[in-house]
Amino acid sequence: MLKTILFCSAAISVIASTAFASDLPTHKGPPPAPTVAPPAFSWTGFYLGVNAGYADPTADLSVAPGSGWNAPDPDWGSSSTGPGIASIGQHSLGLHGFIGGGQAGYNYQIGNFVLGVEGDADYVDARDSYSTPTYGSVPVNGTSNGSYWAQGSAKVDDMFTLRLRAGVAFDRLLVFATGGVAFVDEKFSQSIGFTNSPPRQIITLPVTNGATGYNAGSASTTAVTGVVGGGLEYAFDNHWSLKGEYLYAPLKSQSFTSTYVDPSSNKWTITHHESLSALNVFRAGLNYRF
Repeated sequence: MLKTILFCSAAISVIASTAFASDLPTHKGPPPAPTVAPPAFSWTGFYLGVNAGYADPTADLSVAPGSGWNAPDPDWGSSSTGPGIASIGQHSLGLHGFIGGGQAGYNYQIGNFVLGVEGDADYVDARDSYSTPTYGSVPVNGTSNGSYWAQGSAKVDDMFTLRLRAGVAFDRLLVFATGGVAFVDEKFSQSIGFTNSPPRQIITLPVTNGATGYNAGSASTTAVTGVVGGGLEYAFDNHWSLKGEYLYAPLKSQSFTSTYVDPSSNKWTITHHESLSALNVFRAGLNYRF
């Protein structure tokens, strides 16, 4: 009987200790760290970058003959300005070319909305030129009446802008509109060349006695104008982003007057005019955000 009681007690002790051990935690190391979500991406901060693209203005050049050119000569086939000076000075030039430079700015994000300011400085290589052949009249009474020709050029050299930006952020994608002020350097030049052919000097060309004379000159200006546009920017890294944008800036017309003084001290004046269409800019950029 005593053996039976001892055996039962031992069995109960083993079963109880096993059940108690099964209730103890099995992990012997420190508890796992809680999972923390990464911070949301933000566009707020300063940035610097570079850009390059394509600029697309056009220029219309024209001339208006003044004093000295208004005596018609039917030998030239003109009833108002002699040797067709006005007609050969009418030309349209396509100033398509490269644009590239750098920009700096600051963004501030409020919810999904992003407000910012950006300034840039770009070199523009948009230029074109024309040159006419030499024109002459039909000889009258066996004599030659002279000849004339024209040439000109126009270009846009530099562009600087200061703009506000406003957009909507879709995480790392920013869709924005922009507007502000632009400073655009414009230049053009034009010349009208002419010569008489002795022995007959016609009244509608300056008296050059067989030598060559020119009405020539140039003008330049910095157009201060508004600029608007828009684009997309994508942050492929916490610091780096790529953008593509379009800008539109109206340009400024300009004129100059050239004067040729002939050997008899007569003055022959021409007003040269350049009318530039708007500057359309298509460019891509790379920004580093601090």
